[in-house]
Amino acid sequence: MKIGLNFLPTLSPDEVAASEYYADCLSLCETADRLGFAHAKAVEHYFHPWGGYSPDPITFLAAVAQRTTRLRLVTGACVPAFTHPVKLAASLATLDNLSGGRLDAGFGRAFLPTEFAAFDIPLAESKSRMREGVSAVVKLWTESGFRWEGTHHTFGPLPPLLPRPVQTPHPPVLIAATASQDSFQWAGEQGHHLMIIPVVASHERLAELLRVYRNAREAHGHRDVPKLHVSYHAYVAEDHGTALREAEAHFDAYREKQLEAYASWRGVSSDQYPGYELMEAAVRSLTFEDLLKAGNVVVGDPDAAIQALNKVADRYPGGEISLHVRFGDITHRQAARTVHLLGRDVLPAVAHR
Repeated sequence: MKIGLNFLPTLSPDEVAASEYYADCLSLCETADRLGFAHAKAVEHYFHPWGGYSPDPITFLAAVAQRTTRLRLVTGACVPAFTHPVKLAASLATLDNLSGGRLDAGFGRAFLPTEFAAFDIPLAESKSRMREGVSAVVKLWTESGFRWEGTHHTFGPLPPLLPRPVQTPHPPVLIAATASQDSFQWAGEQGHHLMIIPVVASHERLAELLRVYRNAREAHGHRDVPKLHVSYHAYVAEDHGTALREAEAHFDAYREKQLEAYASWRGVSSDQYPGYELMEAAVRSLTFEDLLKAGNVVVGDPDAAIQALNKVADRYPGGEISLHVRFGDITHRQAARTVHLLGRDVLPAVAHR
């Protein structure tokens, strides 16, 4: 079982300065690298305290690359809709070089109306821009002298992109998918890898969607073993009861930030995002107890964390687990404790999975 860290900041400047938050996260990555964690993953979001400290995951992961030697660096996910393919391909290739070939390039559609409005991009174009952007980035990494005439971008023919990625033929490409069968189908057809968040859909629904994905991969001749990243909140302390009490309070703080961001869907609807206008109400009704019962958090003492991670391994065989260890108003000290206990007591116990 491979386990890494997931960074989705939920802080505002009146709580923790951005410079302090970044320093804390780099320290966590150094510790994780030393303790045998598999990856560091960073999201792309804008403006809101929920995610707003992470508008540029590539820059953040470039800093992580200089502090670590083993961690894979995962954009989880960068948004092609908000960046020209040439710029995105070049930035990611630079990160792959700076890290010595440790990049896993994750891409997503984004979903907050405020972010699309800021870039003057219609929500209706999110799917086509993401798919066109991913395809153009891969082509820029691997070919040259071609003319790109897409729906949203036209360029070329161009000389070979520089720098070329270290990994050949290119870094692994992961697609963020939640509950849309179409997303799983397309990722499988293209032979890309997957990033999923079980809290968004039930385990039963995800099992169906993963079958769709695997069938699509097989039908289109992709024989390599796919990567699957699965993300959870995590909070570990020496005392089980203390971990449960503190984690619940931090989850409530996380949810308040999440609700503020999701409120941007009020009065908005899009056939590209069916049902997203209902997300705010769904999140408001979700409790920490619900997450515990569904096995959608890794919380407790080290023994409880081992049990939770073994359940994840049973549900998603071969999955690589991303743990969000600083959510809500968790302090750096508390996040560092979680990372330390995971590295010392938990990783060795689940490594064989």
